[in-house]
Amino acid sequence: MKHWSLTFLQCLDYSRFDEITAEITLASSASSASVAAKVDTGSKNCIFQPRFAELLELDLTSGIRQRFRTAAGSFIAYGHEVKLGVGDLEWTTTVYFAEAEDFPVNVVGRIGFLDRLQIGLVDYEQRLYLSSYGAA
Repeated sequence: MKHWSLTFLQCLDYSRFDEITAEITLASSASSASVAAKVDTGSKNCIFQPRFAELLELDLTSGIRQRFRTAAGSFIAYGHEVKLGVGDLEWTTTVYFAEAEDFPVNVVGRIGFLDRLQIGLVDYEQRLYLSSYGAA
């Protein structure tokens, strides 16, 4: 039997949330904002409520327009390049801000979040372990 070992630089406790959630920092050249975002391995992109584009002083509709389709329907969002941080880790990536004011959730997905990290999950303890991809 083979054994595998990973080393992580960060440990996040998400016990105060009812789902696997990370405290994320988003930053533009003008401002920054903290947001609780659900970690969603089924989501291709990182998508946030439009109020966070406003907090970052971004012109929402000047971003890359994209239609997203889900099992519940479709919606429009706009992509903007920002700095995304979690714990002590930070990188530049494109995230999307939903057009609809009543967009219900903030999500970090595969492109721009999961593809930048090594992740360990111990749900029983409500802990998320993180390192930059390639760091050990």
